[in-house]
Amino acid sequence: TNKILIGKDTRKSGYMVENALVSALTSIGYNVIQIGPMPTPAIAFLTEDMRCDAGIMISASHNPFEDNGIKFFNSYGYKLKEEEERAIEEIFHDEELLHSSYKVGESVGSAKRIDDVIGRYIVHLKHSFPKHLNLQNLRIVLDTANGAAYKVAPVVFSELGADVLVINDEPNGCNINEQCGALHP
Repeated sequence: TNKILIGKDTRKSGYMVENALVSALTSIGYNVIQIGPMPTPAIAFLTEDMRCDAGIMISASHNPFEDNGIKFFNSYGYKLKEEEERAIEEIFHDEELLHSSYKVGESVGSAKRIDDVIGRYIVHLKHSFPKHLNLQNLRIVLDTANGAAYKVAPVVFSELGADVLVINDEPNGCNINEQCGALHP
């Protein structure tokens, strides 16, 4: 099906990287599904769940907002091996191969944005906990570091019964990991 899923964290530069990837992939015939800001494990899960051929996560994890990177996943949601990533890099640098791969007319791929896949991932996360788990009478302070889990994590814990106090959940593209998150306990 030539279907590739793309997600990103909340970094401002993620939009530029995403647009470049979408343009490149559709120009060589791939159909792209863009799902917006989601945690990296969501891309792994959704790549397989949505029957995509590959998944791409645009993120630099816990690094400052100025940094960014790309993580590739195979159709089963597993991160690609280093040698597979190197092969992609070689293709990227082979201009002759790239130019011979360009499509025209009906062969050009399409891109569509789907904003409601978050529910699938939330259900998946809730099912990963024991069925009898009830977090009632538990207060959780959740620091989402203004990152990609800012929508997902509070819902999961709330729906499991916890009283959730969320901090650092207002990403603006530049404040990811800024004085918050794992590096600032």
